[in-house]
Amino acid sequence: GVKSNTNWVTQLRSLKEVKNVYYNQVEDDLVRITIELKHVQHWGFHVAYEGKKLMVRIKRQPPKPDIRTLKIAIDAGHGGTNSGTGGVHARYTEKYYTLLFAQALERNLKRKGIRHIIMTRTRDTTFDNKDRILFLQEQNPDILISLHLNSSDNSEINGVSTYYKHIGFRPLSLSLLNRMLELPLNEFGNVGSFNFALNSPTDFPNSLVEIAFLSNVDDEKKILRQSFQEVVANKLYLGIVDWLKGLK
Repeated sequence: GVKSNTNWVTQLRSLKEVKNVYYNQVEDDLVRITIELKHVQHWGFHVAYEGKKLMVRIKRQPPKPDIRTLKIAIDAGHGGTNSGTGGVHARYTEKYYTLLFAQALERNLKRKGIRHIIMTRTRDTTFDNKDRILFLQEQNPDILISLHLNSSDNSEINGVSTYYKHIGFRPLSLSLLNRMLELPLNEFGNVGSFNFALNSPTDFPNSLVEIAFLSNVDDEKKILRQSFQEVVANKLYLGIVDWLKGLK
């Protein structure tokens, strides 16, 4: 357990992201530390021991949150020996199509003037999710969008959904879903507390996007069209822009 042996907290006026820090001894062996931020959206944090010290690092909000200055990570789900789900009539499996959607988003962002783009994969390679997380933490993006295709034993189920694990990242996932629902797709929902590996990092805002169901005939037809891949990319771009507008 933990027991506090201090009776003060020092806060410097130069702090740019932290508004208040306070703590209380909740139980004999439990201490709660509360960190209030100056901005509505937190941009990530990392907690780890360094020797005997527990270090909490909080990422600052960019001075001018503008999509053109962000470092955006795009994850094409699966790859290599991890094929993902199969489709009804599709020749290829999920790993092939997630890469097409990821590349379409990369092209879209580049056309919009975004220069800092990180791709977890650019070809059909095996990249374990644990290794992806380590790679992303090293690259330190401002946000991560992970692209997947859904599947169900019930072929009637269809639609788009977005996922988050940590409540602070829900706004990003909602903005993406709202824009995706402008497409001819049904709503499968916005799912929280989701135990997906790439939703687990607290280091940067992230969202999983399950674009549509490869197991549904109508959704599959859309997925296979390049024109649909391009329009999905633009909706995701607009979703990020909407999210940033909500921070100002």
